Amino acid sequence: MPNISPELLKEAFIDPIRFALVVDDEFPTYSQMARQELERYDAARAESLFGFCRSQGWLCDVDNAVRVAEEFERDKHLNQSDLLILDFHLESDKPEDPTRALGVLQSLAASDHFNLVIIYTAAPPADVARDVAYSLGGGVLISEADEESVSDFIEELDPDVYEKILDSSNREVIQNFLSSKRLSDSSRALVQSLRDAKINQHLISSAVAYICKEQLAETLSAEVISGRRASANVEVSFSSGGPMWVAEGNLFAVIVNKQEAVNVLLQRLESALVSWNPSPLKLMMIQARAALEKAGTTVDLKVLDTPRRQAGWLLRILSATDLAERKRHIHELYGRLFERLIKHVDEMVIGFGSKLFLDSEEAPAKIAREMAKATGVSDEDIYHALNEHLCSDSYTDGIITTGVVFRCKRGDEYSYWLCASPACDLVIGQNANGWDGDLHPYRPINAIRLTPVNGLRKRLESATHGRDIFLHVDGVSVVLEVADSTTRQMKMETLLLANGGAIESSVFAGLVIALDGDRNPGVVESEFQSVALLRSDYANKFLAESGYQRARIGVDFIPIPKKA
Repeated sequence: MPNISPELLKEAFIDPIRFALVVDDEFPTYSQMARQELERYDAARAESLFGFCRSQGWLCDVDNAVRVAEEFERDKHLNQSDLLILDFHLESDKPEDPTRALGVLQSLAASDHFNLVIIYTAAPPADVARDVAYSLGGGVLISEADEESVSDFIEELDPDVYEKILDSSNREVIQNFLSSKRLSDSSRALVQSLRDAKINQHLISSAVAYICKEQLAETLSAEVISGRRASANVEVSFSSGGPMWVAEGNLFAVIVNKQEAVNVLLQRLESALVSWNPSPLKLMMIQARAALEKAGTTVDLKVLDTPRRQAGWLLRILSATDLAERKRHIHELYGRLFERLIKHVDEMVIGFGSKLFLDSEEAPAKIAREMAKATGVSDEDIYHALNEHLCSDSYTDGIITTGVVFRCKRGDEYSYWLCASPACDLVIGQNANGWDGDLHPYRPINAIRLTPVNGLRKRLESATHGRDIFLHVDGVSVVLEVADSTTRQMKMETLLLANGGAIESSVFAGLVIALDGDRNPGVVESEFQSVALLRSDYANKFLAESGYQRARIGVDFIPIPKKA
């Protein structure tokens, strides 16, 4: 797998650190140090950690109460430029209970900010990595049906037989479970004991996972178990040849034993980041955020340009006719401002990104799959994902506009359409006279009926023909044909949308014109779901082509009849 260099990882994750919060129940607070209340505290280690942080140029705070970390995250937020150094056992009266520390880690993983944590502990690193990984939701997922079947099987076993089965489990089995690995030689004894107990062969993998869950649940408190997110994507390393670490969501934590010198903390963190080998895209986002923060207000002033330009931008917002339009203009303005901002930090951001991608003779799709850790994803799915990105974005709230792809369920199947009315005609307040005015609050739109098609590979091979839209809907790669491959004709329809075509949480209502049982035209009330918004270049392409089709401008050629 392509590895990101340690230098680039350091530049993205470690160089931006500005503040370190150290939490350990054995450390005195500043006020306790000032009052010389040091009898029951490890003041020497606290001082060495504080000195280490200051030597890196970081601001630093030391405390011995877990509530400090919890309140800091809740009220002020640890973020990319902060580092948390956390003891694993934070309750003096419960020296073996990691509940409070695991609660902090669960909160950090679920937060909106990326968090770097060094778990600095006297506990065995493998045990800490195990508990952290499981508390964050690590482990092989089991279907409800399989879990129920395994539970029923175990309930019918003789207790002594089940005890023997449990005895055949071991540390490696649990570590493989937490790493979501397939059954290996380490689980041979456990698998054999399950077979001896006459379990259904198809339930063996689920039974191993079930037993691991039961054993892990016994080591952690009910509070921690209730805070797990079972669907979380947890990565964990139990490698004895390097530092152990856990990554999930917005959290990356490395485990360092307190027996090691304080000055190795950053070395262990850097080694763990190399072992993690995160996606280049994640690295680009994190580095860009740090670069924007570093750019400061001087760049902001350049982005905002002159008072004259600012007045024009503000006029666009102030001229909106309603709240929805105002929100749309504000959204557009932010997009423009951030585009300008990126240009002013181009060297830091684009320059960093270019260093991540080196020339290679390997197939681009293979490298992309490895970089993204997209195990099991086919080349077709990767190219489909690229074309999704190129042609569309999500669109969940707003007013129907040119390029919105939407659907409506009819029986067991979905019908798909593409809005092919000019955006200017769909602005609220436009076309208030004539038919449009008479139909208000219904809004007529021109729509292209899209046809779901099979043969993903073939469609991807002809993607440049511009006949198809590539979307990912309900977890499935979908290809929607806009124009028939033979006639190049689109299926044009008129739909009537309720409430001016307002979309809320992807849903809007309207009327579809259809034939009844007697083949007479009528309208059918329908609920639609917005699934994507084509990028403007693509939306305008299909808008123009639909206009040509309506015009029916052609030549008077006469086709020769086909031979019988």
